[in-house]
Amino acid sequence: MSDATEQVRVPRPPSPEQQVAEYAVLAEISRIISSTLNIDEIYEQFAHQVSLLIPFDRLSISAVDMEAHTVQAVYAVGGEIPGWERGVVHAIVPGGISDILEGERRGILFKTPAEEEEAGQQPARDLGGDFQTRIAVPLIARSVFVGALNIRSLQPYAYDESQLAQAERIGAQIAGTIANSFAYEKLEAAQGELEKTAAELRRSNQELEQFAYVASHDLQEPLRKIASFCNLLESRYADQLDDRASTYLHYIVDGAMRMQALVNDLLLYSRVTTRGQEFAPANMDEILQEAQANLDVAIAECEAQVSCDALPAVFGDGTQLVRLLQNLIGNAIKYRGEAPPQVHLAAAKERDEWVFSVRDNGIGIAPEYAERIFVIFQRLHTREEYGGTGIGLAVCKKIVERHGGRIWVESAEGAGATFRFTLPQVPE
Repeated sequence: MSDATEQVRVPRPPSPEQQVAEYAVLAEISRIISSTLNIDEIYEQFAHQVSLLIPFDRLSISAVDMEAHTVQAVYAVGGEIPGWERGVVHAIVPGGISDILEGERRGILFKTPAEEEEAGQQPARDLGGDFQTRIAVPLIARSVFVGALNIRSLQPYAYDESQLAQAERIGAQIAGTIANSFAYEKLEAAQGELEKTAAELRRSNQELEQFAYVASHDLQEPLRKIASFCNLLESRYADQLDDRASTYLHYIVDGAMRMQALVNDLLLYSRVTTRGQEFAPANMDEILQEAQANLDVAIAECEAQVSCDALPAVFGDGTQLVRLLQNLIGNAIKYRGEAPPQVHLAAAKERDEWVFSVRDNGIGIAPEYAERIFVIFQRLHTREEYGGTGIGLAVCKKIVERHGGRIWVESAEGAGATFRFTLPQVPE
């Protein structure tokens, strides 16, 4: 700071008439603040009240965001300064007036352009005006520097320390209201962005729904025809086909069936969000029983044992939760070791959610693949080693995320795996 701004501030004592006038203005400002929520109306009436105490040629209010290091003109009346029209955003310059006000936390009086230049500021006349005197007051709400009140005059030495003190008292009175308006404007902007994102999401979901329709109808029919006519060709002309031709037909049928499985699984994946049911209380013991019933054949074939602790009720889509457990238990059966599969389910309450675990004794997963396995169509093994489309865990992740939860795996290669996921508890 220069000597120009570090002078001893000894304002003249206000006369009784000046005191009465200031009290009247402060009282009116208080009434204005409490009588309307229209910030533009507040600005207009506020500027009028200030003019009754401190005549000005320009009054402006700026919003300061110290985190973003920006200052924005939100209101101005009187003479214009090019580049500082309402809504214009500037970066806070180190040593600039906003930076100084934030550090000083008190008003500053520049009696001439030269004094402003000495303090590290660009003179007012270089900003497009002929202003000669300036009062700059920080607006502080709940100890946070939120903005600045600037009062300018075309006359040199138009203001003194007494008027600076008045401006500080006026600024202190309206700082909270202005801070609230800044916050409200940010909230409105965020709400606008949220609505825009929601509209884009609705459009994306509509496109996804259309794709699902195409996948379930238009893409399925050609695949069915390929498989059907290949089987017909093989059955009717088997005696005319050599081993190589039969092998080729087998490849065609296998490819068509694999493509059909991919389309069906992709359709299932897309419908997690577009065809989900309303959330409701769901008993996870009953969900597990239904998932096991769907896996009866696979469980019997490999003599798998599925056990569980007492499972709680959660708040969610019961149909999708059956699919979630079915996929996780099915995975444990598919990627089993030499011993019969053993799968155990448990749950523990943490704050406002349930953390479930599905532990198995299978081949395990190397830690470096812990994230990759939840990506759609990602496979760690060849189709010859383990069948499937590589979409099961991606569906699990999508189901859990639709319920506002998260899913992860804890495992080591050859040491089994424990899948954990969170689900919301039933609201009271």
